[in-house]
Amino acid sequence: MFFYLFSQSPKPSMLDVMNGAWEPNQADVDGGGTPGFGVTTMIINGGVECGGPEENTQSQNRIDYYREFAGRLNVPIPANEVLGCANMRAFDEASAAVLHTYWDRDWSGPAECQLVPYQTRYLVYFNGAEGDYVQCVQDNFDVVIDPEG
Repeated sequence: MFFYLFSQSPKPSMLDVMNGAWEPNQADVDGGGTPGFGVTTMIINGGVECGGPEENTQSQNRIDYYREFAGRLNVPIPANEVLGCANMRAFDEASAAVLHTYWDRDWSGPAECQLVPYQTRYLVYFNGAEGDYVQCVQDNFDVVIDPEG
């Protein structure tokens, strides 16, 4: 559920792809990333299944299952939906999906942490933004912050 709901920068969440919240920028489009089922395969297992000149067997199996389940549920698949991920490049720092959702030490100033686009153990989604920020500062600077001020 976490992987489906939350983006793992520089990749969008699968939910954002499927509900249209993720809008690819030119870097995404140039890499073959357009909304649809194919890009969800890139999100899930792109390093193994995507990027080759032809559709990988595992990716093709996903496509076949997707078509089967959509058919059983009477959910139409748009004719122009990109279902595969052959020739698709991995998401990178130029993607529209890059989000600063983790805290890390701010090396440029005093004892502070800053939001960054790469994964750390301090995520803004849990413990509230302030909770993980406080933990980031305490862990990186060996201080104790008094929540009462």
